[in-house]
Amino acid sequence: MNTLAQLDDDPVVQRLLPILRQPTGTTKGGWPYLERAAWEAFRDRVPHLFAEGLEVLRAVKRIGAALEGDESAEAENLRRAGKVARQVVRTAAITAPPDLWLLRHVLGFLAELGLNERLLAGEAIYPASCRVRVDGVERELDAQELETDFNLLLSRGVVEQYDESYRLAGHPRARLLLESIQPIPAGRPIPITPLWRRLFAGEELDPGELEVLLDLAFTTPRPVQHGAPNHWLASPDEVRLGYRLVPLVLGLRAAERTSELKAGAKIRPSAWSQIHPLPAAGALEILSAAGWTARAGEHYSITPLGARGFARGPGPFGIIETYHAYMAAGARILLEGRGGVWVSRGENVGASQDANRKTFELANDTLDRLCADTGFEYQVFVEHAIGRGEATRQRFERAGAALRYVGADLEEASLEAARAEQASGQLPENMLFVQADIGRPDQLLERLKEAGLESEGAVMLVGNGFHEVRDQDDERMAEVFRGYEQAGILLFFTEENALSIDDLRATAWNTYHAGFKYVHEKSGQGLRPADPRPPVRLGRPLRAAWSECASRAGYRRADAYCSRTRTIYPYTPPSGHNPSISVNHVFVPGRIADRLGL
Repeated sequence: MNTLAQLDDDPVVQRLLPILRQPTGTTKGGWPYLERAAWEAFRDRVPHLFAEGLEVLRAVKRIGAALEGDESAEAENLRRAGKVARQVVRTAAITAPPDLWLLRHVLGFLAELGLNERLLAGEAIYPASCRVRVDGVERELDAQELETDFNLLLSRGVVEQYDESYRLAGHPRARLLLESIQPIPAGRPIPITPLWRRLFAGEELDPGELEVLLDLAFTTPRPVQHGAPNHWLASPDEVRLGYRLVPLVLGLRAAERTSELKAGAKIRPSAWSQIHPLPAAGALEILSAAGWTARAGEHYSITPLGARGFARGPGPFGIIETYHAYMAAGARILLEGRGGVWVSRGENVGASQDANRKTFELANDTLDRLCADTGFEYQVFVEHAIGRGEATRQRFERAGAALRYVGADLEEASLEAARAEQASGQLPENMLFVQADIGRPDQLLERLKEAGLESEGAVMLVGNGFHEVRDQDDERMAEVFRGYEQAGILLFFTEENALSIDDLRATAWNTYHAGFKYVHEKSGQGLRPADPRPPVRLGRPLRAAWSECASRAGYRRADAYCSRTRTIYPYTPPSGHNPSISVNHVFVPGRIADRLGL
């Protein structure tokens, strides 16, 4: 194509063009997608994490500029393919860092127990009978916990499964990862987010705390690909960079700094910390290595990739980093079991609110639509797994004092955050707060009864909360739903779709579900698919679907009011099944569904 001749000497463009020239398709919704061969070539042969992702975005922009005015079919196909490439890069900027943060920790505590060395030696590790020597004593590792750790490595391509055992994957990068990643240095805090938050909030840090941040900032790797890669497997430098980036971004979010970080905004280190400008400069160097900022003289400017990262990253980053307690105790959990390790949202309540805001807007819109279509009326609005009460804040804006509002959560930290929102006028004055386990319907129902609130016909909105029911099997989950169904509560809830390891490997960094799946399994929680799925090839079988468990409990799924987010494959798989990232579910008690004609 003559219009592209000016880009003949552009190495990134030349790597992209053979892929982007392959035919594209268009979804029913009008979105372009790459065919399978083109997607796999992009995934495996075009580095697109961090600063290299920024280079891909710039190359796609240069291609678009070169095609300006060209209306040929080939030019239009290139534009569609470029849109897909751009979206994949923008997605990976959000989804890859949490997985890499986890990999750094997991590979670190496996190295601490000598398992990396054994894998490098060619040994097959059987979780059901794995023993290690600690302080001269042979100890048997917890089989279920080790299986969970190896399933994360399996989903990220580091190991392969052989019946009941795992071996090191054959790609050279897998070996390099295990050779390069060592245990987290003794004395380094887990998590690091609070240190960054205090720095950006203008607090003074002691010498030991400064040493931690300076060590992280000024040993930041800048991942460089040598030659043409042939695998999406992360490099050691990418793992190390993800480990640094996640807590840094969450520290900025906790200090209420991210809203100002738009594309083109200019930042000086002293603007982030007048007391300690050196670690602030180091933070900007980490962001530059990630492609989120670019240095220009004495200041740094926010790149388009960084602007998207600051806008969309804190939610997923915070959800994963919340499980830092399991990473800090990784080796001990393998030796002694999970014990008293528990999630504490702490610094990340605000990040969780970011993640769920649009979800709750959709849920509230759906509730309004159901009422308009069916004539359904309700008096009690419950938000469970409340966080800061974002769903209630939105409902209060729409309905005002006409409803009674209830906020429930098991964690006191979340309830405290919601009470603070109430004190600031964001939540209703008459709101009832209940400390309750979402897996124990009786706890909520008892408090409703004490307050004189009728549960029959009440509405409950939940953002990614039902998977938090601990140690659930299929019947236990059905029993939980049965408690709410018998009480007459309509359920509007969003859940991330449980994905198989087969799907995770094929889609690489196109979702953050490898990490999401791992932290929830590690903490005894249970992800489920939205609908029944065929048997999996790799890893553990998937649990019964949410639709199955709710139906067993007597709920009816209001299909016309359920919705799905984007699918995980940027092409239609041969099976024809392309699962979505998450699903917004609406379940109505059977007797109420009959009355409403659902």
